[in-house]
Amino acid sequence: MARDGSQQNGRNLHGQTATPCVFGTLYIVGTPIGHPDDITLRALAVLQRVSIIASEDPRATQRLLAHHGMTATLTSYGPLNHQEKVPLLLQRLTQGQDVALVSDNGTPVIYDPGSQLVAAAHHAGIPVKTIPGPSAITAATAISGFSGDAILFDGQLPSTRPQLEKYLCSFRSERRTLAFYVHPGALTRLLKALAQILPMRQVAIALNLTTSQEALVRGRPKALLSAMARIPKHSTVTVVVAGDGAGTDRKRVRGTPPRATPLHGDK
Repeated sequence: MARDGSQQNGRNLHGQTATPCVFGTLYIVGTPIGHPDDITLRALAVLQRVSIIASEDPRATQRLLAHHGMTATLTSYGPLNHQEKVPLLLQRLTQGQDVALVSDNGTPVIYDPGSQLVAAAHHAGIPVKTIPGPSAITAATAISGFSGDAILFDGQLPSTRPQLEKYLCSFRSERRTLAFYVHPGALTRLLKALAQILPMRQVAIALNLTTSQEALVRGRPKALLSAMARIPKHSTVTVVVAGDGAGTDRKRVRGTPPRATPLHGDK
């Protein structure tokens, strides 16, 4: 049987044997969210042998490869150029070349435009394989102390406080854990909105996971406001909010200070 996306051997009109068309494989490769050693051996092997790596941030990928003593051919694939890059990468794949897709950190497609390349590959009959790796969503939820049985994730919250408050109102009775990627400059706005709409919820804020600046701060939204008033502008922030009915001991709400857990990653 022919491989997926290929054609059976046959003869053309002149009786010559036709060359089978064998597509390359698109690999979706998870990369570290902070510490460069948080990458699988399989991921390193794939990145070493593919013809080209499509990266959201080639500079970040180049640093990762250099850390592991590797070189590779890189091309950019991000929010500003993904529409023009999809047909170019598909052409490589249809020519039999393997392509790896990576984000600047974490798992591709999670809050980046990787899904468009994956969908186009499926449509063209090109094999797509995943090389699993880290994700800030699961990493932050795992250390939050909240349930990970069901998680609602949003990577881009509304940009204004009125829109944000309206959005958060829909979670007043939500029992599932909430997880958000938050720009450092928008963290105060989110905490103020949470204090207004979901004041009883426990919140965990994970900063710079797996790096030497890693920290976890937990508490009620109002109490966290002062604790998180100033954070470095280049921080990576993941906010996890407990679901309705989880950890809402009303007797301990007033005057409960946030609890900070510094988690210093290996250098």
